[in-house]
Amino acid sequence: MTNSAHDPDLDPLIRPTTRAKGIAINRREQRIIHAEKWGRIRLGIISICLFFVIYVCFAMGTWPEQRPQIVVNIPPNDESLPGPMVPPGFLVWSPECQMPSLEPLAADVMKLFNKEKYEECSNVKPLTRISRKRTTDTAYLVLDEKRRDSFYYKGNKNNKLDCCYQEIIRSGTDKKADEKFNLSRCIDFDKTIELPPKIEFLLVRCKSGGKATYTNTHAIVRDRPEIRETLDQYESESEKRPLSVLMLSIDSISRLNLIRAMPMTAQHVYDTGWFELQGYNKIDDNTFPNLMAILVGYNSSLAYNDCQPTVPGKLESCPFIWKNFRDAGYVTAYGEDEADISTFNYHKTGFVVPPTDFYLRPYMLAAEKNLHVKHKHSLTLCLGYKHSADHVYDYALDFATTYKDDPSFGLFWTNTFSHNDISDPSSMDAKVKSYLVELETRGILNNSMVVFFSDHGLRFGPVRHLVTGWLEERLPFIFIWLPEWFKEDHPEIVQALKINRNRLTNPYDLHMTLKHILELSDRTTKLPPATSCESCQSLFQEMPWNRSCKSSAITEHWCTCSPYKTNDKNDDVVKRGVKFVIDLMNSDLNEYTNGSYRLCAELKLKKISYARKAEYQHAHSPYDVYMFVFEASPSGGIFEATVKYTIKSKAFELTGSVSRLNMYASQSNCIKKDNLKKFCYCLKPSKGG
Repeated sequence: MTNSAHDPDLDPLIRPTTRAKGIAINRREQRIIHAEKWGRIRLGIISICLFFVIYVCFAMGTWPEQRPQIVVNIPPNDESLPGPMVPPGFLVWSPECQMPSLEPLAADVMKLFNKEKYEECSNVKPLTRISRKRTTDTAYLVLDEKRRDSFYYKGNKNNKLDCCYQEIIRSGTDKKADEKFNLSRCIDFDKTIELPPKIEFLLVRCKSGGKATYTNTHAIVRDRPEIRETLDQYESESEKRPLSVLMLSIDSISRLNLIRAMPMTAQHVYDTGWFELQGYNKIDDNTFPNLMAILVGYNSSLAYNDCQPTVPGKLESCPFIWKNFRDAGYVTAYGEDEADISTFNYHKTGFVVPPTDFYLRPYMLAAEKNLHVKHKHSLTLCLGYKHSADHVYDYALDFATTYKDDPSFGLFWTNTFSHNDISDPSSMDAKVKSYLVELETRGILNNSMVVFFSDHGLRFGPVRHLVTGWLEERLPFIFIWLPEWFKEDHPEIVQALKINRNRLTNPYDLHMTLKHILELSDRTTKLPPATSCESCQSLFQEMPWNRSCKSSAITEHWCTCSPYKTNDKNDDVVKRGVKFVIDLMNSDLNEYTNGSYRLCAELKLKKISYARKAEYQHAHSPYDVYMFVFEASPSGGIFEATVKYTIKSKAFELTGSVSRLNMYASQSNCIKKDNLKKFCYCLKPSKGG
């Protein structure tokens, strides 16, 4: 028994003096011991539960404030290269261009980013596949007997499985030429059937018990006789094998978001000898003008005025670079996913005649209409049994493999896993890396320059309101692969690409690089400079160290070479500058009417969010450059504009175009002019202005 006088844990109000008191003490001790015992048990149970909760949270990636561990080892700059070194904290540095290098995992961006898991589009593997014999260009449609059981109606084998295939044929004319397709009669098959030599796109259907149980599409690149004849003719006349070109693009991914969202892909290109251009600056707002700069050498105004993409047949008259490649004896191809928003069809008429030898669009139209679709962020993530992007990449691999030993030019573009959200690309990281690995496995890298690139970073949404987002939108990623034999033959090109890693470059330079490749093939004469940037040059040549945005046809609005400092948004110059921009926007909207009916509401300033002023090295510049972000009513549109303010005349000039930082969705459905849709808030028809 414990002596209460020496036991501080006993209740001091219990003061035993008799045997009864001793019994009370004993019971008290028992209660304390019992309580301590169950206290230890409860603490153990709580500890186990807490450990289990922590384990589950980490395993599922839901731990509060947990951030993905992303580490990409970017090779350092080569200090042996001639010319001044770029100081830490910059991608490009010269008196004319000081392009900052930001942290991909900056805290403000990471609050908006979540690493996503890859998801299969179907729990069941497809019933059919294509088998090839490339030596004879024979293709078979194969029905996998092991998977047949999965496609009987209600799993009942007594229901016969009947399958047939139809050819997908481009069939539209005039303004609908790029929108229509036909299906041939359905050819029955069982197990394996050899496909006719001319069939390239097909739709497979199976029924069981009178119910449709399987639908799929397949695309095949066939070695057409007329193309083979041209290739053989040029081969007999040439002394050397020209370099092929394969261009693989992912829409709306900045260099920083490639590192952030697709670290495995980024690390692969860094580790395997691809050349990076860290100072690659876009030249305009969205895909169309940036891609036209690459393919034609035109800026946005010239592309719309000369190529007139809304007029059927006018795009064909435009001098696309793939025409130059075809004229030089190359086989050509172009493929893109998400048919509704594809580059040459979104508020445009597309091509009346297929622009390249192999053109994926009819297949994508048929697939999007007939296959099961799973959307994510309003885009077609899954198309049947695989991701929408896989249809494009698989076609690209098939094309590059079929013509691995021949000169080829292919452009393949994907939108569906990257266009609308900063986190979406993370789910496709391993998949995209696997395609790049497959290029090497198939030997495609042995004879091809591969350009892996984007057009711009994310253009709208919460990230775009950050300083990091402003820079990311303007700096897409670009990596270039060159075969070993080509690098050995042209050490000066290797040197130039290493130097150009930290020089200001742009899409016009990529256009000139494609022309440079044609000139190196000895199959064409010297080609003219880019029409909209005559001073722009091939990336295979060293860029001037002191190159400026002005000398490379990049307007101030898109230029990342000038640092900005915060300016008082209540400054009189700022207020007048914002009014100037809104007046221009309204003027453009007023010109777009339906007869006498005004279609879009007049925009009015709701608030100025912030203003910045460019810091120039030139003390005697005749003008200042301001960048504004403001909100307009009644649309709630948030806009960003950059203006020149001439100090002497106190006049404003808009540079580039006005950016919209939030989505406009259906607000502008009443108009079709794509450069005005971001401004328009549709009215019900009303007379007058």
